Amino acid sequence: MAEKFRFWPSFISPLSARILAIMLFPLALFFIGLFSIDQYRSVLVQAEFEALERQGRILARSLALEDTRERPFGLRGLAPQTMRHLLPLVGYGTQLRARVFQPSGQIMADTNKRGATRSRIRVKRRMPEPVQEQVRYEIVQMMNRFADLISNRTTVPVMNMRGLRHADGFPDVKRALAGEVMRSMWRNPRGQLVLSVSLPIQDLRIVKGALLMTSTGGTIESEIENVQWAFVQLFAGILFVTILLGLYLARSITRPIVFLAASADRLRQTADITAPLKGLPARKDEIGQLSQALVDMTAELQRRIQATAGFAADVAHEIKNPLTSLRSAVETVSRIDNPEQQRKLMDIILADVQRLDRLISDISQASRVDAELSLQPAETQDILELLGSWSSVFIQRHGPESLSFTGPKRPLRAAIHTTRIIQILDNLIANALTFHKGDEPIAVRVKREKGFAVITVADRGRGLPEGKEEKIFQRFYTERPSEEGFGQHSGLGLSIARQIANAHGGSLTAANRPDGGAVFTLRLPLAR
Repeated sequence: MAEKFRFWPSFISPLSARILAIMLFPLALFFIGLFSIDQYRSVLVQAEFEALERQGRILARSLALEDTRERPFGLRGLAPQTMRHLLPLVGYGTQLRARVFQPSGQIMADTNKRGATRSRIRVKRRMPEPVQEQVRYEIVQMMNRFADLISNRTTVPVMNMRGLRHADGFPDVKRALAGEVMRSMWRNPRGQLVLSVSLPIQDLRIVKGALLMTSTGGTIESEIENVQWAFVQLFAGILFVTILLGLYLARSITRPIVFLAASADRLRQTADITAPLKGLPARKDEIGQLSQALVDMTAELQRRIQATAGFAADVAHEIKNPLTSLRSAVETVSRIDNPEQQRKLMDIILADVQRLDRLISDISQASRVDAELSLQPAETQDILELLGSWSSVFIQRHGPESLSFTGPKRPLRAAIHTTRIIQILDNLIANALTFHKGDEPIAVRVKREKGFAVITVADRGRGLPEGKEEKIFQRFYTERPSEEGFGQHSGLGLSIARQIANAHGGSLTAANRPDGGAVFTLRLPLAR
């Protein structure tokens, strides 16, 4: 029965896969979003650096060429007239700022100061931010802090560049004066992101100064903040859908279990013991397997209950026959005075008592077979060795011509209850002796066939009645030669033998031989 079910590992079964998918989908999406936003930030910063460096190179080259017109070639330093022509054009109306440093490191010009003299500063009162904006800001900042924890993104330092008058306050400028191009990123005291590019101003190989180009990253941060807020909204929507899917999944698990429990409860309360348990045939996952297992278990229990009831009815019927004969004999023996007739009636009474004793013993044994086999562990033994010992004992009792035994040379190991298998063989050989005729010995053969040990017991008797190959295994069925006395057998031997074979996972069948006689075939599964 268990072979019809497919047992998945716990981490890849359909139900487990659905549960894990619902649990991990929003979490995976969250981490993917964080890393994607982080990559997007890097791309924007890189693009801003390249644009800033490109503008800086153009300005540095223009400054160097203009200074060459103002001063003789080959002199270090920059002329003040150079600043007057080009530097005021940088940064007006934008967030771009340019500062020029002399080779000595002293600042020479700053577009921020020049622009401040030509523009009017308008002071606007800052209005308090709405609650929604504050919540948005806090959520975005929380995402940034979490992204900093899980990624290898370096923390942007805070630098105060206000009042910078010398290159000593900014190492990148000193390296630019040495001819290198440097990029840096920091935050000012107000928390704004600042990108800077330091470039040498040189004419051929002569460094005449350094140019520091800075730009606030407000546009970048605003773009990133918009993307993060859109991601938060998307994540909230997916989380809501995940909760709905979780509720659906919980309902899809609990409802069928409640249905099965209610169906089992209705079956418990019904008077019809043959009523089937209603299952869930449409489910193909573990719930469906549980449903099918409960249906099969209920059907098997009902079959066993019916078998027990039938067994009790058969027992009552079989016991009633000798009891009726015994009662008739007892009533008759008390009314007659003839000693000879009394002796015959007493023989009948004794035979009926012996028949009852034999019948009750066989019934008791039949009722204990399943319990004993389930409680006692099976032992792995070589069936060839067991049959060899059993046949040797039989031959010693009945003579060398009574039985012939043949089998393969390789061992046939199986998990069996030795005494019960011997019981089957004793019953089969007893039946064979009852019907066997002629001088030819009873043939016992054993062979290996498709994972089973196949044992056959063949005789040369009259064979089985036509169409009774299965009926002979029914309880209390007897088919004996006419010369045997009535009531010598209970009719439970073959029934018990098949019961033992089935309990071992094997089978016991009977058939007629083409050349006369009967053959019984016992199949036992071999140990793996």
